[in-house]
Amino acid sequence: MNLRYRLNLIVTAVLLIILVIGAVKAIHNAREDVRAEVASTMDFALHMLDAELSHFRFRDKVLSEESQSPFMLSKLAGVRHLRIEFYGPTNQLIESNEDENSNEHQPYPDWFGQEMYSALDDLKPERLPVYVNTKKIGELVIKPKPDNEIAEAWGETKTLLTMISLFFVFVNILVYMVVARALKPIDQIIAALTDIETGNLDSRLPIFELPEMASISHKFNMMASTLQSSIRNNHRLTQQIIRLQEAERKSLAHELHDEIGQHLTAIHVDASVIKSTNELEAAKKSASAIDEVVGLMMDILRTMLQRLRPGGLDELGFIAAMQELVDSWRERHPNIEMEYHFDGEFSSLEENAQLTLYRVIQECLTNISRHSKANQAWIVLKEEKQMIHLTVSDNGKGFDPKQHTQRFGLAGMKERLDSVGGTFEISSNLNQGVTIDVTVPKQGDNA
Repeated sequence: MNLRYRLNLIVTAVLLIILVIGAVKAIHNAREDVRAEVASTMDFALHMLDAELSHFRFRDKVLSEESQSPFMLSKLAGVRHLRIEFYGPTNQLIESNEDENSNEHQPYPDWFGQEMYSALDDLKPERLPVYVNTKKIGELVIKPKPDNEIAEAWGETKTLLTMISLFFVFVNILVYMVVARALKPIDQIIAALTDIETGNLDSRLPIFELPEMASISHKFNMMASTLQSSIRNNHRLTQQIIRLQEAERKSLAHELHDEIGQHLTAIHVDASVIKSTNELEAAKKSASAIDEVVGLMMDILRTMLQRLRPGGLDELGFIAAMQELVDSWRERHPNIEMEYHFDGEFSSLEENAQLTLYRVIQECLTNISRHSKANQAWIVLKEEKQMIHLTVSDNGKGFDPKQHTQRFGLAGMKERLDSVGGTFEISSNLNQGVTIDVTVPKQGDNA
């Protein structure tokens, strides 16, 4: 069952409870009103008849026939709520205020009449003896007859119940329409989510009138924009990685062809000389040339391997490899004063995080030498309780980070740090140098 019908069901249940309570209350009030009206009328009639009977006691003339009535009760047919009867000495009905020929249809349902009559159980018929000159000539019997009052009560109760029923229907319809209007944006939200699912990242939601739905619109649109931006960045980074891979392969191919190929050709020539000559001096000279060329090839190979993976991380350890990286950079750039400080053992740092920090420092040093025009630089690597903190700064010309976030390898550094759960922050202003703050969680935090 969807939310719309569930809400309507709840409202319907509440209104039904109210309707039942209202009906019970209305019937109870009708019972009380009928009883009070009949009791009041009966009490008034008893007083009036008592006063009338007091005159009969001193009459000189007694009725000539027992079947005669001195009251003319038929003229009291308009008396409401009461049935007044005169019975003779032998308990035979002589006269009544009710027209015996009338056969009016009962204007209320039986169950309602039973409820009303049950309220009159304690109102018993009243009997008043009739005397003339101390001779009892019969008695008046007064009985409750609340049909008129019950008919009026039924009319009022039916009107009240009809109004409550109409209110019930009206509120149900109103709630259904309001809920349907309030939940109408859900269809649009589902359609927008489906668009996102199928790859239509341009899909956006309108700002709805309902504050809660408007908040969902804002959050959804921000999410879609962020997702769209992330996917675009991922596509751009993928293309950049492909370009870098191809550039690296091209560079390696050139070096293999230009450097290794030439040296191998030289070795081949010298080896042929040694093989064909009988002169010892010529053989020694060719062997010396081969030794020199092999040394150069070993240096080229070491440089190429260093570019592919820092060998010092495996051979020397993390701290020693970092020191070798910085010291080697110092030798190549004597015009830049470099200070560095490594504080900690870094034993709990996993291999991927070590390589990430190494590459970040390597990229920062490359940027300082190529772009910063600085004469001073600082590196601080500190092991803290839960994190490894790295700061690289210089006093160079700086730049605007908002306009250069995709340059100088910054995007690549950020992607590397994201892969190990690290953070990357850069602060710089023109002519005020650059500071890069990096944090990497320890191995225990990544597990």
